[in-house]
Amino acid sequence: MRDSNPSVALHALALVAAARTALAAARSIRERRDGRDPSEQEEPVTARADLAVLAGEIGSYVARLRLRSIVANEERSRAAQLAQAFEDRLLLDDLARDARRAHQKLLSLYPEVSERVVEEARIVAETAARLATEPDALPADDSTGAAPAWLDLAERTADWLDTVREDL
Repeated sequence: MRDSNPSVALHALALVAAARTALAAARSIRERRDGRDPSEQEEPVTARADLAVLAGEIGSYVARLRLRSIVANEERSRAAQLAQAFEDRLLLDDLARDARRAHQKLLSLYPEVSERVVEEARIVAETAARLATEPDALPADDSTGAAPAWLDLAERTADWLDTVREDL
Protein backbone atom coordinates (compact mmCIF):
# COMPACT_ATOMS: atom_id res chain seq x y z
CA MET A 1 0.00 0.00 0.00
CA ARG A 2 1.28 3.41 -0.89
CA ASP A 3 0.58 6.38 1.32
CA SER A 4 -0.26 8.47 -1.73
CA ASN A 5 -3.36 6.37 -2.50
CA PRO A 6 -5.27 5.65 0.71
CA SER A 7 -8.38 4.61 -1.21
CA VAL A 8 -6.71 1.29 -2.05
CA ALA A 9 -6.19 0.67 1.65
CA LEU A 10 -9.76 1.65 2.43
CA HIS A 11 -11.11 -0.75 -0.19
CA ALA A 12 -9.02 -3.57 1.26
CA LEU A 13 -10.23 -2.78 4.77
CA ALA A 14 -13.84 -2.65 3.58
CA LEU A 15 -13.38 -6.07 1.98
CA VAL A 16 -12.00 -7.51 5.22
CA ALA A 17 -14.87 -6.00 7.20
CA ALA A 18 -17.43 -7.45 4.78
CA ALA A 19 -15.79 -10.87 4.95
CA ARG A 20 -15.83 -10.79 8.76
CA THR A 21 -19.51 -9.90 8.75
CA ALA A 22 -20.30 -12.73 6.35
CA LEU A 23 -18.33 -15.21 8.46
CA ALA A 24 -20.10 -14.09 11.63
CA ALA A 25 -23.49 -14.52 9.95
CA ALA A 26 -22.51 -17.97 8.68
CA ARG A 27 -21.32 -18.97 12.16
CA SER A 28 -24.60 -17.82 13.69
CA ILE A 29 -26.66 -19.70 11.10
CA ARG A 30 -24.60 -22.86 11.63
CA GLU A 31 -25.06 -22.66 15.41
CA ARG A 32 -28.81 -22.26 15.06
CA ARG A 33 -29.00 -25.15 12.60
CA ASP A 34 -27.07 -27.25 15.10
CA GLY A 35 -29.79 -26.44 17.62
CA ARG A 36 -27.86 -23.87 19.63
CA ASP A 37 -29.84 -20.72 20.30
CA PRO A 38 -27.69 -18.15 22.11
CA SER A 39 -30.75 -16.49 23.60
CA GLU A 40 -31.78 -19.61 25.52
CA GLN A 41 -30.45 -20.95 28.79
CA GLU A 42 -27.99 -23.78 28.30
CA GLU A 43 -27.22 -26.83 30.32
CA PRO A 44 -24.53 -26.00 32.91
CA VAL A 45 -22.12 -28.59 31.49
CA THR A 46 -22.36 -27.08 28.00
CA ALA A 47 -22.11 -23.53 29.32
CA ARG A 48 -18.99 -24.37 31.35
CA ALA A 49 -17.32 -26.07 28.39
CA ASP A 50 -18.10 -23.13 26.12
CA LEU A 51 -16.88 -20.68 28.77
CA ALA A 52 -13.57 -22.52 29.02
CA VAL A 53 -13.05 -22.05 25.28
CA LEU A 54 -14.16 -18.42 25.42
CA ALA A 55 -11.84 -17.76 28.36
CA GLY A 56 -8.90 -18.88 26.25
CA GLU A 57 -9.90 -16.65 23.37
CA ILE A 58 -10.59 -13.65 25.59
CA GLY A 59 -7.24 -14.22 27.30
CA SER A 60 -5.52 -13.94 23.92
CA TYR A 61 -7.33 -10.64 23.31
CA VAL A 62 -6.07 -9.33 26.64
CA ALA A 63 -2.52 -10.32 25.71
CA ARG A 64 -2.85 -8.57 22.35
CA LEU A 65 -4.25 -5.43 24.00
CA ARG A 66 -1.31 -5.37 26.38
CA LEU A 67 1.19 -5.92 23.56
CA ARG A 68 -0.41 -3.19 21.50
CA SER A 69 0.10 -0.73 24.32
CA ILE A 70 3.80 -1.60 24.37
CA VAL A 71 4.42 -1.21 20.63
CA ALA A 72 2.22 1.86 20.20
CA ASN A 73 5.18 4.22 20.08
CA GLU A 74 6.85 2.73 17.00
CA GLU A 75 7.09 4.96 13.95
CA ARG A 76 4.98 3.79 11.02
CA SER A 77 3.86 5.04 7.65
CA ARG A 78 0.35 6.45 7.32
CA ALA A 79 -0.82 3.25 5.62
CA ALA A 80 0.63 1.15 8.44
CA GLN A 81 -1.10 3.38 10.99
CA LEU A 82 -4.39 2.90 9.16
CA ALA A 83 -3.93 -0.86 9.08
CA GLN A 84 -3.03 -0.91 12.77
CA ALA A 85 -6.06 1.18 13.72
CA PHE A 86 -8.25 -1.21 11.75
CA GLU A 87 -6.66 -4.21 13.48
CA ASP A 88 -7.15 -2.54 16.87
CA ARG A 89 -10.83 -2.00 16.19
CA LEU A 90 -11.25 -5.59 15.01
CA LEU A 91 -9.58 -6.76 18.21
CA LEU A 92 -11.95 -4.71 20.34
CA ASP A 93 -14.92 -5.92 18.29
CA ASP A 94 -13.83 -9.54 18.80
CA LEU A 95 -13.49 -8.94 22.53
CA ALA A 96 -16.96 -7.38 22.66
CA ARG A 97 -18.49 -10.30 20.74
CA ASP A 98 -16.90 -12.98 22.90
CA ALA A 99 -17.62 -11.12 26.14
CA ARG A 100 -21.30 -10.97 25.10
CA ARG A 101 -21.22 -14.70 24.44
CA ALA A 102 -19.55 -15.28 27.81
CA HIS A 103 -22.23 -13.14 29.46
CA GLN A 104 -24.92 -15.36 27.96
CA LYS A 105 -23.12 -18.50 29.16
CA LEU A 106 -22.70 -17.04 32.63
CA LEU A 107 -26.42 -16.27 32.76
CA SER A 108 -26.99 -19.99 32.22
CA LEU A 109 -24.85 -20.68 35.28
CA TYR A 110 -26.45 -18.08 37.53
CA PRO A 111 -26.80 -18.36 40.59
CA GLU A 112 -23.85 -20.79 40.66
CA VAL A 113 -21.67 -17.86 39.62
CA SER A 114 -21.98 -14.53 41.33
CA GLU A 115 -24.05 -11.72 39.93
CA ARG A 116 -20.91 -9.57 39.93
CA VAL A 117 -19.16 -11.93 37.50
CA VAL A 118 -22.18 -11.96 35.19
CA GLU A 119 -22.48 -8.18 35.29
CA GLU A 120 -18.77 -7.69 34.70
CA ALA A 121 -19.05 -9.68 31.46
CA ARG A 122 -21.73 -7.27 30.28
CA ILE A 123 -19.62 -4.26 31.23
CA VAL A 124 -16.55 -5.63 29.43
CA ALA A 125 -18.63 -6.30 26.31
CA GLU A 126 -20.18 -2.83 26.33
CA THR A 127 -16.87 -1.10 26.96
CA ALA A 128 -15.09 -3.00 24.19
CA ALA A 129 -17.93 -2.28 21.75
CA ARG A 130 -17.85 1.41 22.65
CA LEU A 131 -14.07 1.64 22.25
CA ALA A 132 -14.24 -0.20 18.92
CA THR A 133 -16.50 2.50 17.50
CA GLU A 134 -15.47 5.61 19.43
CA PRO A 135 -13.34 7.92 17.24
CA ASP A 136 -10.86 8.95 19.95
CA ALA A 137 -10.61 5.63 21.79
CA LEU A 138 -7.36 4.65 20.10
CA PRO A 139 -4.23 6.68 19.44
CA ALA A 140 -4.61 8.74 16.25
CA ASP A 141 -0.96 8.18 15.47
CA ASP A 142 1.91 6.34 17.04
CA SER A 143 3.26 9.37 18.91
CA THR A 144 1.26 8.47 22.01
CA GLY A 145 0.65 5.22 23.79
CA ALA A 146 -2.64 3.44 24.03
CA ALA A 147 -5.51 5.42 25.47
CA PRO A 148 -6.02 4.93 29.22
CA ALA A 149 -9.55 3.57 28.65
CA TRP A 150 -8.07 0.89 26.43
CA LEU A 151 -5.50 -0.12 29.03
CA ASP A 152 -8.15 -0.03 31.74
CA LEU A 153 -10.26 -2.38 29.64
CA ALA A 154 -7.36 -4.82 29.28
CA GLU A 155 -6.80 -4.91 33.04
CA ARG A 156 -10.51 -5.06 33.86
CA THR A 157 -10.96 -7.93 31.42
CA ALA A 158 -7.96 -9.78 32.86
CA ASP A 159 -9.32 -9.44 36.40
CA TRP A 160 -12.78 -10.60 35.32
CA LEU A 161 -11.29 -13.50 33.39
CA ASP A 162 -9.34 -14.64 36.46
CA THR A 163 -12.59 -14.72 38.43
CA VAL A 164 -14.37 -16.65 35.67
CA ARG A 165 -11.59 -19.23 35.55
CA GLU A 166 -11.75 -19.64 39.33
CA ASP A 167 -15.50 -20.22 39.12
CA LEU A 168 -15.16 -22.82 36.39
